[in-house]
Amino acid sequence: MRYAAKIAYDGSRFSGWQRQPGVTRETVQEYVEEALELLNKSRTPVVAAGRTDRGVHALGQVISFDVAAPWDPGKLRNALDANLPPSISVIRTAPVTEVFSARRSASWREYLYFVWKDHGCPPQFAPWVWKNTAPWDREAMRSLCSLLRGEHDFGAFCRKADRPPGARRTILSAAVSGKGPLLRFRIRGDSFLTNMIRIILGSMDLVASGKRDLTWFEGLLHGGDRCQAGPTAPASGLFLARVGYSPSPWNDS
Repeated sequence: MRYAAKIAYDGSRFSGWQRQPGVTRETVQEYVEEALELLNKSRTPVVAAGRTDRGVHALGQVISFDVAAPWDPGKLRNALDANLPPSISVIRTAPVTEVFSARRSASWREYLYFVWKDHGCPPQFAPWVWKNTAPWDREAMRSLCSLLRGEHDFGAFCRKADRPPGARRTILSAAVSGKGPLLRFRIRGDSFLTNMIRIILGSMDLVASGKRDLTWFEGLLHGGDRCQAGPTAPASGLFLARVGYSPSPWNDS
């Protein structure tokens, strides 16, 4: 029997989602697979919709896995959640077909990035935002979001060591919203390169703060080297928020 699960986690406590040889800091995948092994009585590999980096959080990461016998979805959720640390939470589970893959079956992934634009940041928010006090031109941010939409070569927005031969990706939507000092950047795409969203934010920051212009940013969308783009924004503000499937495994209708 194959199941899908939606999970959330505090990424600041982990070295990313994926198991990594030689890394001493724990990964989310390790904890989830160990918990499933207790329930399934055998090694249970897990496939995730997105491989979040060290320090990146999730509100709606989706995983898929096989178990030897059928479970009631609610009981499986509770049993799995009970065997995970408080920094990982299972939101829901559902049975899926044997061809479903949390990664390959995904139509899109949506991320949120939170920025605090003031000197005094409440401690309740501080671990989950990028504290960036440079004034931003909001109109420039809206223009940057418009430039992002569509298919582009995002090679300049990928960590150099992880750049694939083909770096073209499609951004379905991008927007900035918020009032006062707390801003939210939302971006949805078919898939993303390593560090892509954080490098996009670091580059947008240069334009919105007046250090670079829109033409420079637009040029980056035609390919290029990592050194041509802006810095990588901190992991603290980034959340994998939602993953889209057709049909949805959650029977939301």
